[in-house]
Amino acid sequence: MKKSGVCVVVGAGPGLGSSVAVKFAKEGFKIAAMCRKKESFDKGAAKALAGVSGSQSIFVQCDATIQSSVTSAFATVRDKLGPVDVLVYNCGGGGFGLTPLEIKPDDFLQSFKVSCLGALLCTQAVLPDMLKKTGTKKKGTILYSSATSAFRGGAKTAQFACGKHGLRALSQSVAKAYASSGVHACHVRLDCILDTPGYVARWPAMKAQDKMGCTDDIAETYFAIHQQSPLGWSNEIDIRPYTEGWTC
Repeated sequence: MKKSGVCVVVGAGPGLGSSVAVKFAKEGFKIAAMCRKKESFDKGAAKALAGVSGSQSIFVQCDATIQSSVTSAFATVRDKLGPVDVLVYNCGGGGFGLTPLEIKPDDFLQSFKVSCLGALLCTQAVLPDMLKKTGTKKKGTILYSSATSAFRGGAKTAQFACGKHGLRALSQSVAKAYASSGVHACHVRLDCILDTPGYVARWPAMKAQDKMGCTDDIAETYFAIHQQSPLGWSNEIDIRPYTEGWTC
């Protein structure tokens, strides 16, 4: 198996994070799977990665909202696997179903930290090593998992949407600041419900009717984005199943 580099997936629990980790592992990447709680990794990427023949992967506990935790986690990755070539930030802050008057400030701040601040901290952790690379136009890829809420707020989505709006702005800023230095940043809007175990159990009919995005198929798209030539980079992309109505 060709060793293609190091990929870090922050938020490698059941669903998309696990699927992305497995896809990059199958393509020869060494994988660092990060979660705030080990049980999330155990329920997600652990078993799936174990089934990828010849792959090398580690679990690193990390709270992406705390700078010291991020610094320590990425130092562990660097020591055990080497500098990071691909960062996939796959964390969401949650907070649906509340009108602006009902939102608690502490919950709002925590949601923003998970959706946006954590992405900044993880980006800052990988950029220096990416920018040090020489001899190639393509020095690193940073993919931010996002949502339709990055484009619009709803009556009861303010807590989540504000964090995703911030994430989209961060992705644009990273792209504009570092694209000419070889770092490819892309904001990935997931305009659908994903077929994570929890959602499938809750809405089995949606799954049966192809109304959920398939995380394994979406992981293929993530890898395709990473493979893009520097002369044809996507900096923002929408993903939805063919049955999904366009929301914006």
